Amino acid sequence: MVNIVEAKKVLAGWLSERVENLFGEQFEPEIAEPENPDFGDLTTNVAFNLAKSLKKPPKFIAEKIVEVDIPEFIEKAQVVGGYINFWLSKRFLVENAISAITDDAHWGKTILDKVQRINLEFVSANPTGPLNVVSARAAAVGSILANLLRAIGHEVTTEYCINDAGNQIKLLGESFRARIAQLKGEHAEVPEDGYHGEYLIDCAKEYIDKNPSEAPDEWIVKRIIKEQMETLRIYNTYYDVMFSEREFRESGKVEEVLKRLGESGLTYEKDDALWFSASKLRDDVEDFVLVRSNGEWTYGLVDLAYHANKFEERGFEKVINILGPDHHGHKARLEAGMKALGHDGKLNVLILQQVNLIEGNVKVKMSKRAGKLVTMKELIEDIGVDAARYFFLARRMEAHLDFDLNLARMTTEENPVYYIQYAHARIKSILRFAKNKGLDKNENDVMIINKLAEPEEVALLRKMVKFPLVVFNAANILAPHLIPFYLLDFSKLFHNFYTKHRVVGEDRDKSIARLVLCKAVGVTIKNGLSMCGISAPEQM
Repeated sequence: MVNIVEAKKVLAGWLSERVENLFGEQFEPEIAEPENPDFGDLTTNVAFNLAKSLKKPPKFIAEKIVEVDIPEFIEKAQVVGGYINFWLSKRFLVENAISAITDDAHWGKTILDKVQRINLEFVSANPTGPLNVVSARAAAVGSILANLLRAIGHEVTTEYCINDAGNQIKLLGESFRARIAQLKGEHAEVPEDGYHGEYLIDCAKEYIDKNPSEAPDEWIVKRIIKEQMETLRIYNTYYDVMFSEREFRESGKVEEVLKRLGESGLTYEKDDALWFSASKLRDDVEDFVLVRSNGEWTYGLVDLAYHANKFEERGFEKVINILGPDHHGHKARLEAGMKALGHDGKLNVLILQQVNLIEGNVKVKMSKRAGKLVTMKELIEDIGVDAARYFFLARRMEAHLDFDLNLARMTTEENPVYYIQYAHARIKSILRFAKNKGLDKNENDVMIINKLAEPEEVALLRKMVKFPLVVFNAANILAPHLIPFYLLDFSKLFHNFYTKHRVVGEDRDKSIARLVLCKAVGVTIKNGLSMCGISAPEQM
């Protein structure tokens, strides 16, 4: 049994062979999925692409291509104005439904012929305070990308870089010491460019109460990192590697990279600082400082060395890094640096856009003093993990997100994540009811299931078989929003089917066929939600 990804590959091969046999042209056809199901399950514009070179109308070319027998998993091929639209066979739909049930753990997955070792870094927030809502978006996107890439066979290592060195850590230590002194009645001021958040006062009280032997500067960094990791775990976000910037700075690797850049003729001195000639490599990147006039390394230099380490020391073939909305300049500098170090094209930096919290059509001011949501933890406590993750994922990462808090709090069908989860819970309720009626046998006979002929049943089957292709596409183009989009559309089809047809009725064979359909739909929804890091409740 092949799934739709594999079937699409076979169909492309068949089209290539037909074109070569008919016209002597070697051509790799593009096969897409029509937005309107009335135009089939798959479609190709190959005839339009060949029309110019063959000097023939697209419609003529398309009709010639489909004159012979089509692959057996295709029920029919129809030419519409030069496009060739394909409908998957009923047997193919039914066999995929059975496969979803009998091999549920693998349903949706397709292993590529060529896989890679991929390093995926996301969140990597400074350990200077609680995680914010942008970090929550990055955590949701990063963890689903890891799931998607693994679903098509890649070996993915998720990584969190602990930025436990540099000027921000120095300022954190000074700010924390000032808060401790203030609580002890001593005169002290938080540095003007330090950290003024009230969370440091709470941490200072805890430090005084516990009276640890550890110095305040070290204690506060570990305390904040621990809280960040606990929040991420609650949020269903996990890491394979926790990488310390401080330890990396002491490894000698930064000096090695700096030497290599110099030997390549890509550094120069200006204003007593050492600069990187990034503009020699890319027109859209300005030169930037690697070593300041006081001899300190810039973050840019350390990050270049850190990313080179991923390729050279740890053997990753591809690195994906998710950065926040204010990092466009850093993205370009990193890419220029990787080109200079021999890793051009191996780094993919994704930029997440800003998040605005909206409550009652009003933008929430990011002020903890005013009692408004500012941290990832507070957001989770307010609306829950599932709603938070769904709302972050159901928007393209390159688009700004207005996060509707009131909608996310709803436990009605207006809330899309509730609507999807309710479809799964409803299916589980149907299956429990069927079991009580003695219809819980695993009867997956193709002839019985072939009784599914109502438009709503066929629509569900056709949408269900697309799931592996949606996963495949989302992974390949790094577009995680495709999964929640699919789940919402799929759930609408199920709810529509449920309102029009009784699943367990007097016709035993029809009841069994519809139960199999429900099981397959349930597996698909559960697997899709699981990829999103969202639960699939059995009761609601």
